[in-house]
Amino acid sequence: MNDKMKKMTLMIVGILMATMNVNAQNSELKNEIGLFYGFGSASNVVSIITGAFSGAVGDQSNFWGPVGVEYYHHVTPVVAVGGIVSIAGCKVKDKNNSASDFTESFYTFMPGVKFNWFRKEHFGMYSGVAAGIMIASGDTKGNPNVKGESEVYFMGQGTALGVEFGGAFRGFAELGFGEKGVLCAGIRYKF
Repeated sequence: MNDKMKKMTLMIVGILMATMNVNAQNSELKNEIGLFYGFGSASNVVSIITGAFSGAVGDQSNFWGPVGVEYYHHVTPVVAVGGIVSIAGCKVKDKNNSASDFTESFYTFMPGVKFNWFRKEHFGMYSGVAAGIMIASGDTKGNPNVKGESEVYFMGQGTALGVEFGGAFRGFAELGFGEKGVLCAGIRYKF
């Protein structure tokens, strides 16, 4: 991990810790933690581009994720601040030469803000935005020059519409664009 990446990670962690610490004094504010799986993520697009340069052009691609965890602290009943951590991956198979198979992993860290603009006891609607970094690491079996390489990208997520339903445990689904995907679904716990 280079110095720039270490500084960015420490800054994100510091912001999250400061937000939780400052607002922990008000017992009326709520926290939530969630698990999600997304479809059509930005890392899928990055995989298509990097796969084109890996030597496994035009063959089978297998994308998975992003799978992630999010945490939000409600500063007000409408505004929540927190962060998202996710992992996604891709494996591209070259039908003609298995030595050119390409595997890529994506690790994303993004602080975010969520706006709960419709709130009822067992149903809510929200929008949100998050921005941070994504670390992409790739490996090609037959190419020692690619082995162990990693790149850092700016990454974000814009959630145009999110819906949640339930009590303390809530299911949710989101439409948006970015690393959580065009469609994202999961479960969260509010406490």
